[in-house]
Amino acid sequence: MAISQNNIPILEFDTEQMAVIMPGHHTDYIFPKKAVMLFMEQEIESFVKEHNCEAIGKFLSITKEFNVYKTKIHNTDIAFVQAPLGGAAAVQIMEQLIAGGAEIIIAAGCCGALIEDTEGSFYIPVAALRQEGTSYHYLPPSREIELDLRPVQAICKVLENAGLKYKTCKTWTTDGFYRETKEMVQYRKSEGYSVVEMECASMAACAKMRGIIFGQLLFTADSLANVDAHDIRNWGNGYFAAAMKLAMEAITKM
Repeated sequence: MAISQNNIPILEFDTEQMAVIMPGHHTDYIFPKKAVMLFMEQEIESFVKEHNCEAIGKFLSITKEFNVYKTKIHNTDIAFVQAPLGGAAAVQIMEQLIAGGAEIIIAAGCCGALIEDTEGSFYIPVAALRQEGTSYHYLPPSREIELDLRPVQAICKVLENAGLKYKTCKTWTTDGFYRETKEMVQYRKSEGYSVVEMECASMAACAKMRGIIFGQLLFTADSLANVDAHDIRNWGNGYFAAAMKLAMEAITKM
């Protein structure tokens, strides 16, 4: 039997890779090998209009349609699409990109700061804490997942070339946005996690199981560094477009 039974259902990992419903079952889309997933919306719309980007696919969900576009940077074809909030939703889009031929994916979006830092500071995850649910459907249970170093190095290089400061980090991935308690935040900080977000571990696990390359660029929005006073700052507004440009540049280096 492929399933490792456990009293705790989330720990019952199934080694079988074929599912009853497989990604790509309702489309015949063919995407470039390199794709960027962006946790933003207005910046994508502006880029599409400015560069007259071609729509090359459409993913339908109950709540929204996600258009996949194509652009060319440094003679490299790149697919890009909005990524939805949360690991489960983001991985559904990721799975469809992979089914259409994507082999390298870089994601970009904001995160919460757990340590003192300015808004808009760049972080590149090298490991993610799996305190969400989606990753456990893709890999056997473990506390953390390490990210592929190749996209980490590519993102670092692009930031260095742009003269931008950054830090590599361990990120806390959680699907409990309203369960980031004072005690939990302090605990995660003591473990060495610098930022918190909702997708990295999920997407990294999907990438590992499907055999593709995945990396992520994060920038700080709100701050939880002071657990007695959550600082929303400006929710990272003003940095999304820069993150989008950097992610697209980084994937051309892969």
